[in-house]
Amino acid sequence: MPADWWMVSAEQVGWSALSAGLILLLPGAGVLIWLARRPMDWLEWLAEAVGLSLSLTALLGLAGFLAHIRFTPALIFGLLAISLLSLTVGGLLRLPLKRQPSGWRHWLGLAAGLAAGLAGLAAALYWRWFQARELHVPAWVDSLHHTLIVQKILESGGVPASLAPQVNADLAYHFGFHLVTAWFVWLSGWDAPAGVLVFGQALNGLIALSVYRLAKGWWGDWKRAALAALLVAFAFQMPAYYVTWGRYTLSAGLVLLPLAMLAVERVARPSSRNAERIHVVLLTAGVALTHLTALLLLAFWVALVLAEGLLRRWRGRPTSADAPDRRSALTAALSAAGGVLLAAPWLWRIWRQFGESASVWLVSPLDGGQAEYWNYILYLLGPRYSHILFAAAGLGLVWTLIQGGARRLAAWGLVIALLMLPWGLRLNPIRPDHMAIVLFLPAALLLANGLVGLGEHVERVPWRFVRLAGQGVLLAAALSMIGWGGWQSRSVINPETVFVSRADLQAFDWIRQNTPPDARFLINTTQWMTGVFRGVDGGYWLPLITGRQTLLPPALYTLGKAGEVQRINDWAERASRLSACDEAFRSLVQESGAAYVYLREGRGSLQPNALLNCADVVLIYRRGGVFIFEIKPQLSRSKMFN
Repeated sequence: MPADWWMVSAEQVGWSALSAGLILLLPGAGVLIWLARRPMDWLEWLAEAVGLSLSLTALLGLAGFLAHIRFTPALIFGLLAISLLSLTVGGLLRLPLKRQPSGWRHWLGLAAGLAAGLAGLAAALYWRWFQARELHVPAWVDSLHHTLIVQKILESGGVPASLAPQVNADLAYHFGFHLVTAWFVWLSGWDAPAGVLVFGQALNGLIALSVYRLAKGWWGDWKRAALAALLVAFAFQMPAYYVTWGRYTLSAGLVLLPLAMLAVERVARPSSRNAERIHVVLLTAGVALTHLTALLLLAFWVALVLAEGLLRRWRGRPTSADAPDRRSALTAALSAAGGVLLAAPWLWRIWRQFGESASVWLVSPLDGGQAEYWNYILYLLGPRYSHILFAAAGLGLVWTLIQGGARRLAAWGLVIALLMLPWGLRLNPIRPDHMAIVLFLPAALLLANGLVGLGEHVERVPWRFVRLAGQGVLLAAALSMIGWGGWQSRSVINPETVFVSRADLQAFDWIRQNTPPDARFLINTTQWMTGVFRGVDGGYWLPLITGRQTLLPPALYTLGKAGEVQRINDWAERASRLSACDEAFRSLVQESGAAYVYLREGRGSLQPNALLNCADVVLIYRRGGVFIFEIKPQLSRSKMFN
């Protein structure tokens, strides 16, 4: 892989853009051309095409898994060709035969809107890549198993049943992100680690596009939609901070979630059509196969829609074309349930693996032990500028509740906020901190609604000077939020989550050239969560980048058999306490079969100086703070302990 993934040729950039366009737009566009019946601008159309492409790719992956179909290059190109044919035929059949004449002002407005939309979308994508500029491979722990799954998909030609030999466990994990990323990697020519980073950041940027679609479809106002999208792309700390955790699956889920919410909203109207119900089914299935937290948030939304329809019937309120009644709300809920049913074979596979951890319980408000957890929640909602944005969003929520027009959206945000509290209802395995990192989504929508709504009231002020001054203040406030947030989030990477440096990449190249393919490395480890260990430096990436093995696999090793998980945890726990060339070190080397040691100065408990004078352990590589030691193969157990 290149040392700096962002310093690539223009040809690579162009080919990557074409690959992403084919994967993210063409499949969805080929279906959307037949489903779309309501008018939408071209940004909304792009958002829907992306969402349907993600959903259709995931459903194809599930079908291939169940039918044991391998996605060969010919099959993938054939599917893309069918999508292009569908788009072409649908476009020709739905093309109006007569067009109303339009003046130059109309076309000038369209051109200006197109240019502004393209500039905003390009800026959001570039900003996400810019924020990842310090990384050489994806950061933190989750990125490792995301990359592993992408590699296994590439190897098997589809969703694999097992992650062996890297992890001796069946795959029971939402795979929507991994499958579409694998297709991008295959088409674009990136290797898997760089492809996960590049494509994952692109999806993170596209969350803003989906938020635009939800806001525009909800309010029919480009100002609210544009402001909400800009707040998500530049102002709030989340989802930009996802890059430091490698939360690419959640990014993909949040691209789909706003689209699915709007689709449910449309079906909940009495004027809905069958095409819109199919739309809900497809998007809900995509959410279910991409991220379970996003599926839970969608379930909350469907429940609110259903509750509003039933309450309207119970109170005997008149039904309008835009308000859900009992029948339409039930239709929306059943359509969403149909999407879950499509994804059910894979959801059942996940349930069999993780169902025992699911529970519902209450945490007492008097439980003082949650105070530290609450401080962590506040940290996730920060830093300070983000706290101010959330406070402003709270005012937007109050405005929305008073003015109406989006009270269900406000209620949905309140549900997320309540589940974010460490006290009260817990829906394990979903944690309060999971809710904290998605709160930006309703916050951006409510903040945009409040600011634009306040501006609309200012427009009705009869005094021109006061009106212009008020509008100027509100515009300055909106631009300040976007600019201030962008400046503060220009460097969101937490250095503690960065495992691989440029020196590690150089060491990887050396390892590939100078060690046998079956080499096994001892690396530094530490505890990550209860019963789960992680690496601390580039050594953690050795199996995926060099093909060499370590005593600690990616974190999905916990899906394996209990005996093997216990053995790995035992080795990792002992490795986390090593600090010298002593009996503990020698015993672990003997049991694990390690022939090499990979260390980076300043990371982990075992430091290079502790091995420099160790008998039968030879320094064979030293560069940029990375040390590689070889343990002599003729070393016997008796020699080790004598």
